[in-house]
Amino acid sequence: MTLGLESGYEVADLGSLTSAGVTGSQITSGVNLTFQVTVASLGTSVTIRLEGSLDDTNYFNLDESETDTVLTADGTYGYALNGCPVKYVRVRLVSIDGGSPTVSAKVGST
Repeated sequence: MTLGLESGYEVADLGSLTSAGVTGSQITSGVNLTFQVTVASLGTSVTIRLEGSLDDTNYFNLDESETDTVLTADGTYGYALNGCPVKYVRVRLVSIDGGSPTVSAKVGST
């Protein structure tokens, strides 16, 4: 299912990570995206990157400044991206600093 093409707003679960790596990818209409990232059992910090792709093979940072996001507390974080012309999205857990955290991600699209 392509997010954002069927009805007003759709959400897909990208999965969870407990070590550096990437979630599963999701095909999307790529117009307006909202990522929900939940962190549990955090030690000091985790670094994440929201990624997009046109071909589901080559991914790039959706932050135009190429900056990764550092999270320093357990909780749920939201990231809204508008006018984001990509076909596939995923979340990368770049690094873990302490603890044994779980990073879970969902994406919504219109």
